Amino acid sequence: MENNEIKVSGLISEEAMKEYIVFHSNKTRIWYVISFALLYSVLIRILLPDISIIFMLVASLFMGTIVWFLLPKMASKKGIKEYRSDQLMQQEVFYTINAEGIYKKVGRSEMLTRWEGILSIHETKNLFLFYISKNKAILIPQKFLLKSEMQRLRQLIKENENSKGAALEYTEPVARIQPENPGGVNFTIFISEKMFIDHIHFLARKAKVFFPIWVGVLYMLLALLLFKEITFLITAFAIIVSIATRFLLSTVINWKASIEYRSDRRMHNDIHLEISPDGVTQTIQSAHSHYSWDNILSIYETKTTFLFFVSKNKAIILPQVYLNADERSKIKSIISENAKTKKVAFMDKAS
Repeated sequence: MENNEIKVSGLISEEAMKEYIVFHSNKTRIWYVISFALLYSVLIRILLPDISIIFMLVASLFMGTIVWFLLPKMASKKGIKEYRSDQLMQQEVFYTINAEGIYKKVGRSEMLTRWEGILSIHETKNLFLFYISKNKAILIPQKFLLKSEMQRLRQLIKENENSKGAALEYTEPVARIQPENPGGVNFTIFISEKMFIDHIHFLARKAKVFFPIWVGVLYMLLALLLFKEITFLITAFAIIVSIATRFLLSTVINWKASIEYRSDRRMHNDIHLEISPDGVTQTIQSAHSHYSWDNILSIYETKTTFLFFVSKNKAIILPQVYLNADERSKIKSIISENAKTKKVAFMDKAS
């Protein structure tokens, strides 16, 4: 056991994050291209009903090729924004890998991922990727490892691959790494699938407004280019296309969020949260994460939740259903007195 244990540390670079994002986007890249090519074919057919099938196929293939090459660049750009917004991700990370699983420590945050909780493992040119949900992976850059350590890691993966993806059954109680803060508020909560989907819709609130408008405008510009005028019928159809895009986008968000929730088995268990003058502490199964107020980028109160964003697209969720009036008031007071960010929006006040 001792000889097979690997301890490494280092900084996750932007280049490593880019490689991970591009690898991850490649898993769904073909479906985006096919969907876009089909949609483009339908639009061409509607606008130019007399067009030949061959021309329509060539035009769709051309647009599909453009999307094929654009997607990795767009995904990489989005990943870098996420990386730069997450302060913890830019700190030195410590890994211990053994027969039990992968132990990760960053600052005051600690997480143990057992082999049973890993859905899939991939080795890329420069990375080892351990997926713990459909869209989340533990990154271990190969530059952290010596050649002998890489061989030992591959051996550990081989020895534990039979337990990978097995059902998680923990009997030990959730351990609190630090004592409860007397000035804080503590909760044991459960995030349902609906709560998680609502949180993803909140993240996508701007896209749900601007993307359908962009599609409608693009359609009208294409019509103007082909017909040299915008008729009432074209305008009406553009509005219909925008509304349909809005519903389609919501459906896709629901579908992807549901897959992500169901694939992350840690989400199916109770979560311990502590909101205190020190920050926000979250304990879930064997993972203990602490975020000081310096690490929290923005805070929003919605009708159903408090959202503490620790990066551009990652938030700690506190459902309002678990709060009484006094606790809600105390949390707002703690936030007002300790939050470093200016992006704080309560339902009765925005700042």
